[in-house]
Amino acid sequence: MPAPKRIEPTNLNEWFGEKIRLLRKARGWTQIQLGDVVRLSGSRIAQFERAEDVPPRDITVLLDRELRAGNLLLELHPFLKRPPHKKWFDDISEIEAEAQKIQTYSFVIPGLLQTREYARAILAAGTPFYDGDLEDKVETRMARQAVLDSPRRPWLRCVVDESAFYRRVCPPDVMRDQLLHLLKLMERPRVSLQVLPFDDHAMVVSVLSSCTLWTLADGRTVVHRQGIDEGEFITDPHMVTLLVNLYDQLHTTALNNEASKALIHKVLEERYP
Repeated sequence: MPAPKRIEPTNLNEWFGEKIRLLRKARGWTQIQLGDVVRLSGSRIAQFERAEDVPPRDITVLLDRELRAGNLLLELHPFLKRPPHKKWFDDISEIEAEAQKIQTYSFVIPGLLQTREYARAILAAGTPFYDGDLEDKVETRMARQAVLDSPRRPWLRCVVDESAFYRRVCPPDVMRDQLLHLLKLMERPRVSLQVLPFDDHAMVVSVLSSCTLWTLADGRTVVHRQGIDEGEFITDPHMVTLLVNLYDQLHTTALNNEASKALIHKVLEERYP
């Protein structure tokens, strides 16, 4: 019985993956053997070959060298389409490094304040729908947090909906560690977390939950809105001003820092003793 016909690549990512496969075969290596050479698992090599992910540049350097690709893989790498979580990180990393202030509003604990295990639980819930390597997503999210310890140390102002502290997105012990981690971070002079409570407020702006606002050194505000697949920068001055004003109103409506700490302590005592 003849072997199934292999589908021809239809985009550059698929062509790149197919080239890795052909070069690997030419060396007489299995995916596991190639993975050993470049310090990865065979399953990660399979993801690259199936165009389910794009190798980071440092891994591409190793692949190019070990597969004797003559810089072909390196030359193609900048033109490959990144997975959404990598594209987000690539899009905002330079801006975030220059930011003096970062503002977010979220229905879960914001990514910049997440523990590794909480981040893994949140990302694992979406992986069946968005594909990709879970641990790679976790590492990308953890890498972003380095900005809080950078020489610039931007101000971080987060408004978090009260539902974030009650929604069961992870095991109780993970949630307890996450809330304790939040309380510790809230002691930092440049970190502000305000809870938007269930009661005594009339303002919920769901559009802000997909937006991150950065204030740069020259006074400009940059806004990025994340979609289901890919995000976009909002450049319309009127829309940027509107989102900034909405966020300022959220801060006015939310509990202050001390009241927010008290609420988190209350949740810890009642639900995660």
